[in-house]
Amino acid sequence: MRFVITACFLGIIPTLFAQIGMGEWRMHHPITKAIDLAVGNDVVLAALSSGVIEYDESAGENKVYNRLNGLSDINVTCIVYEPTSFSFFIGYENGNVDQLLKNGKIVNIPGIKLAQILGNKRINKLTTNNGLVYAATGFGLVVIDPKKSEIKDTYYPVSGQKNFNDVVVINDSIFALTADQLYRSSISNPFLAAPTQWTVDNRIMPSATAKLASLGVLNNELLVLYKNEIYGADSILKFTSQGTSVLIGNLFDMEIANFSIEGTAIHLYYNDALIIFNENEQIVFSVNSYGNVISSPSKAFARTSGGYWIADSRHGLVKAYDAANFSFINQLGPPKNNFFSVNSLDDKVVVTGGLIDRVALTYNLSGAYVFQDEDWTLYDRENQTMWNGANVWDIGSAAFNPKNKNQLALAGYCIDALSIVTDNQVSAVYNASNSGLESTTLGNGFVCISNIEYDKKGNLWISNCYSNKPLKVMLKDGTWQSMESGTETNGAFSSELAIDYNGNKWMGIYGKGLLGYDDNETPENTADDSYKLLKSGEGFGNLPSENVTAIAVDYDNEIWIGTDNGFVVLYNSNGIFNTNYIDASRILVNFEGNVEELLNGTAITDIEIDGGNRKWIATANTGIFLLSADGQDVIKHYTKENSALISNAIMDMDFNHKTGELFVVTDLGMVSLRADASEEDASYASVSVFPNPVKPDYTGPITIQGIRYDSDVRITDAAGKLVYKTTSNGGTATWNGKTMSGAPVATGVYFIWTATNENLTSKDRKVGKVVVVR
Repeated sequence: MRFVITACFLGIIPTLFAQIGMGEWRMHHPITKAIDLAVGNDVVLAALSSGVIEYDESAGENKVYNRLNGLSDINVTCIVYEPTSFSFFIGYENGNVDQLLKNGKIVNIPGIKLAQILGNKRINKLTTNNGLVYAATGFGLVVIDPKKSEIKDTYYPVSGQKNFNDVVVINDSIFALTADQLYRSSISNPFLAAPTQWTVDNRIMPSATAKLASLGVLNNELLVLYKNEIYGADSILKFTSQGTSVLIGNLFDMEIANFSIEGTAIHLYYNDALIIFNENEQIVFSVNSYGNVISSPSKAFARTSGGYWIADSRHGLVKAYDAANFSFINQLGPPKNNFFSVNSLDDKVVVTGGLIDRVALTYNLSGAYVFQDEDWTLYDRENQTMWNGANVWDIGSAAFNPKNKNQLALAGYCIDALSIVTDNQVSAVYNASNSGLESTTLGNGFVCISNIEYDKKGNLWISNCYSNKPLKVMLKDGTWQSMESGTETNGAFSSELAIDYNGNKWMGIYGKGLLGYDDNETPENTADDSYKLLKSGEGFGNLPSENVTAIAVDYDNEIWIGTDNGFVVLYNSNGIFNTNYIDASRILVNFEGNVEELLNGTAITDIEIDGGNRKWIATANTGIFLLSADGQDVIKHYTKENSALISNAIMDMDFNHKTGELFVVTDLGMVSLRADASEEDASYASVSVFPNPVKPDYTGPITIQGIRYDSDVRITDAAGKLVYKTTSNGGTATWNGKTMSGAPVATGVYFIWTATNENLTSKDRKVGKVVVVR
């Protein structure tokens, strides 16, 4: 049975992301996926996978808490409000717990996370009773004292580690639920840490086709969600002293995802509907859509002024005024929480939600998301007509067309593996039947594209994995060419792809090395082409490993090559096609008197070049290294321990080169850092100085952006006296607000002058001014 509800939207209440300052971080997490809900302190708190959103209805204001602004962790699993301490408790996947106090202060309670326990520590459920918080975890029950913000006790209802889904207290009894059994004891028993003090509640009989999912309490009677493997056969069981009965059974032939109790109301959460019953099992509220969008409720609470708050896993925090009128309480963020690769052009950033895996397909339907002007645009099956009925999944690579900036190519591992998006709509879909693409030699009938790049003429180059000719190009006129690159590359997994300033193509061949390809600037004619395959070993390419994982071209047209065993630099990139010397070079540094190879043995996942030609090296498990332009100096090492990185496992990175913001995809989500370098603007048309004015309480850098590459920058006071001088990183320079002797400058107007370092005798150019207030 389906509920058809017509809704009128009373408004969307957003708070926009603001551009961040120099050296600042921000987290990019979807606000549309709410997994839990709690109400207290005159606010409503919705749990997101990587944080929580707090909404104050009376003020009409919302705030997101995440690891960058107070929370201790990411991967939130559940939340609860504890009324005696006026605080919310937040549980995490790794066992961590945060307490959000009424004054906004956050207290971390890390005892479970730090406990010497092997295996699962996940906080599956939080509940409260008599001034205490009870956590059902992956190994037992943990009692938290809200007043002291510390762990009070740990209970083990069973010997050995077992995952507990839920816990409730009814009068003097405490119940703990696993997937197959219900355990009980007396809450006043002082020895609950001992499994011998717990008994199995025999009112629940084991079932070969059903699992026990969650608990509830209605009128001091225990309720259990029985999830059956048979579709539509889930039920809510009620346990009394007289026995067991079915409270709510298979009413609508739908699966019950979860349930909760609020007062005497029973809230049932189906995969795409919310149905609320009173204690007499009569429906008092139901919703399965918000206008023309399908609902996916996770938790609901009644509003004091009528209607309901709904945590929805597709639409975030929803205010339901009644069964037909809704509004969304959201901040802007990426539409989904799946991130794999990131690419950019000018101020546009595209993130793919799919995954390209060497071993298997994942059938990920997340699509891709474009970030521009502080807003996100989603491309997926639900909003792209040409993808209706198409076999599109695992989109793992994207590229903007420099000749048509409103055109975006998306590629993946599926049947219809390449799509062209023009003016926000998919305009063409390509597969092995209607293009030069090849299905894999694995015999699975799919086309695998691991990477795509446009050249400066608007030709699209393609890494067509597991094919006989993995390097392909779709010319700007729509015709195709497949490039001959030798038998070693046939059928191999081709990966990274880059194009240098001479037009040469560089492609990683997993387990084989790095392919360099020169099409002689005539991609339509393969007869005049040449190629070389760089491998490990001196004289053969000198790669530290033949598993190439990253390729970057710097402003000197040097090729930086990352592998799973370190990185090297190919200095004579154009010369390898007409010489036998094709070796790349290691970066050697002096460390404590010893000459060592920089990052030798480190698994590199990406290399990016900033506007100052510095190198940003992403690693598989040690964060990000910022190197000088020549690679000789490690300027900064970013890790989750010393920065706002949420993980040291970096998957991909790319710059918004106009602003210098570095977008970082990790295994736990995406963050970004506004670096102190950007691409030049030789015309000075986009010069900006910020903050301006500089207020007395500001202690950060003053940024001058949109100037020429490698500029000599001078700061003078109103009388023309030189106060400070520096050199820009690409098109960005920073000033600390001090004189060259280190003293803070006085209140006044300061003028900014630049000249290129290539010609310091040229007349300085005034590019801006800044007001400093002390």
